Amino acid sequence: MSSKGSARLPGRLTDEDLARISFDVIQLTDRLSAVEDWAKLVAAHIYLDHILTETLRDRIPDIDVYLKSGHKTFADKLALCQAHRVVDEELVATLKALNRARNQFAHRLDFGVTDELKMQLFTQFSPTRAKADVLGDEGFTNFLLTVIMLLEFERIYEFKIRALQEEAQLYRDKAFEVATRTYRTRRAEE
Repeated sequence: MSSKGSARLPGRLTDEDLARISFDVIQLTDRLSAVEDWAKLVAAHIYLDHILTETLRDRIPDIDVYLKSGHKTFADKLALCQAHRVVDEELVATLKALNRARNQFAHRLDFGVTDELKMQLFTQFSPTRAKADVLGDEGFTNFLLTVIMLLEFERIYEFKIRALQEEAQLYRDKAFEVATRTYRTRRAEE
């Protein structure tokens, strides 16, 4: 990920951070491990859609007014997250690719996840990784799990960023208060 607008993951996750995970991780891993690759992709898409929805709820007051005003697609939610700069741009490209792949299955009777499609998705996410990383026994599952958890950790890390911004604002306000008091005291002494 690039440094400009890059994934802002913490060096260490706290218990409080882990408590913010919006789904059962064990259930996710079970679902991704127990099915064919096409079903893994569909399940991953459902989880990613959920995380995008939660990200919007975390970030935008009264977003449910918008979300409940008619069907909102994965692409709609992703675009809104992009507009509010809450999802890393490089991750957005991977999410769009996953959405396109999932939508292909939604409109076909004959479908499957080919090695070529796996490589396209994986290369979008991590261009320099070895082919065996995604084509191995658990490669596709691990890829999908990584994307899901990265998006969820970005959502969680937004809480850390907001807390730091609020703390910085408190320090700025205090500094301004001290500077104003000092100025007034000096003016009064003159």
